[in-house]
Amino acid sequence: MSTLLAFYRLSRPFWRDRGQWPAWLMMAAVVGLGLLVVQINVQINSWSKTFYDTLAAFDTTGLYGLVGEYALYLGSYVLIVVSMDYIRKALELRWRQAMTSRLTDAWLGDQAYYRLGLTGEPDNPDQRIAQDVDLMVGLSIELVASLVINLAQVGAFVVILWNLSGVQTFTLFGELYTVQGYLVWIVLAYTALGSLLTHLIGKPLHALNYEREHREADFRASLLRKRDHAEQIALYRGEAVEREHLAERFQAIADNWRRLMGRERNLSLFTVSYERLSLIIPVFAALPAFMAKAITLGGLMQIRSAFNAVHGSLSWFIKLYNKLVRWSAALQRLEQFQLAIDASRAQVGTAARGNCLCTRGLTLCRPDGSMLLKSIDLRVEEGHWARVGGRSGLGKSTLLRALQGLWPYSQGAWQLPSGRSLLLPQKPYMPCMSLRRLLAYPRVCPIDDVSLIDALVKVGLGGFIGQLDQQKEWERVLSGGEQQRLSLARALLYRPDTLYLDEATSQLDISSAQCLLEMLKRELPDCTVVAVTHQEGLGKLFGQTVELAAVELPATGFVGR
Repeated sequence: MSTLLAFYRLSRPFWRDRGQWPAWLMMAAVVGLGLLVVQINVQINSWSKTFYDTLAAFDTTGLYGLVGEYALYLGSYVLIVVSMDYIRKALELRWRQAMTSRLTDAWLGDQAYYRLGLTGEPDNPDQRIAQDVDLMVGLSIELVASLVINLAQVGAFVVILWNLSGVQTFTLFGELYTVQGYLVWIVLAYTALGSLLTHLIGKPLHALNYEREHREADFRASLLRKRDHAEQIALYRGEAVEREHLAERFQAIADNWRRLMGRERNLSLFTVSYERLSLIIPVFAALPAFMAKAITLGGLMQIRSAFNAVHGSLSWFIKLYNKLVRWSAALQRLEQFQLAIDASRAQVGTAARGNCLCTRGLTLCRPDGSMLLKSIDLRVEEGHWARVGGRSGLGKSTLLRALQGLWPYSQGAWQLPSGRSLLLPQKPYMPCMSLRRLLAYPRVCPIDDVSLIDALVKVGLGGFIGQLDQQKEWERVLSGGEQQRLSLARALLYRPDTLYLDEATSQLDISSAQCLLEMLKRELPDCTVVAVTHQEGLGKLFGQTVELAAVELPATGFVGR
């Protein structure tokens, strides 16, 4: 039941959206075409009786006509199945696109992706958005459509099988019993027993498939991190350690895979035996009537066909058990991810807006609840430059993040200036994109070439003017100092009303850093700047300095490191 509730909560936004009426039409088309397949199967079942009776009578002329009739059924079947598959894939794409967009927006909205990382986010959000959404959407459509179609096929063929069963009379413990539609009761009992045993044998597969997705994603993430930090690894010559780390990650996959193999082997031993036995059960069940000449060979084949149709439809749970397990695991991972995002939004604080930046009794804590900074009082007027001082590790960077609304573990009151703000971290973000878009980041709208070139020249990167449209891994192309110069160029182009600098010039020499900051003052004269810097010689650029003090921890009897 919990799985169905999770499915309802995750799928509701898409299917209740009035703009998604084409999706309802597609789903109706998939189901409708599936029902046509059921109708063709009913016609083929009736055809099979006539065919085998004609074959037993050696009626060559009649056989030719029946072959032509079957060719018509076959052609119709192929066209319907291919059309149904095409529409199903179109619906899958539409649903996946909408759900991926919704999850991505929720993950990126209100900096949830950042807050999740502070308190132990669900593992591998990239995999949950990409792979788990794909699994959930694709399997949901397949499972729902196949369930409806199989129920329709059961309804169609149960009537046929009931009529073909006739009345069976037998004696048990001296009592005479008469059973109508005995073949229907046989197939129901056989399928119910098979479904129960399938679930009992395959139940552990849910946890194993959940863990499989987790470990596969961990291995892929480790490979990506090795590539992202290739230079650091090479400088350390840490290949042996990285190789061992990757081997450990893959060993986790292998261990899970072996357990999965064992469980799937046990399930296959049962399901394959179950399927093969089902092929012969209707023949043996109807054999007495055939031997008594109560039914013809064609009738026997029709019984076999109808029995297998009912059995195959009722075995929906058994045949799709592995897919149901994977679907359930994907739903659970997506549900956890959605709940984590919703919980992170509850942590978002709102700050008042005014004509200056100020805090009153602002206290910052760590995620574990311990105090980081206590009772911070500061005031920075619009257009002024302020430096935040204090020893390393005190929490100055955390203060900047709190003022940006990123750090949820805070108490007290603060007011932010009106307008746009921008925080430049010590290590700039350098995604793989064109230099043009890299400079414009975080702006979405394009910026004219004149402004881009002017910004590059002012920060000392004029040598890259001819590479504006080149897409490279700029993090590897640019040195640490060049990356920080590019970051300052972003500030020139973005033109924020409030600019936070978190060691934004630490990779530059004092002379270069001073020149660049003086340039910022000229180009952004009305911008309020709050900076954290340990570079001696830059203090004279700031009109005020706010010194932060360490929180005195209570004595515990232990000597701290």
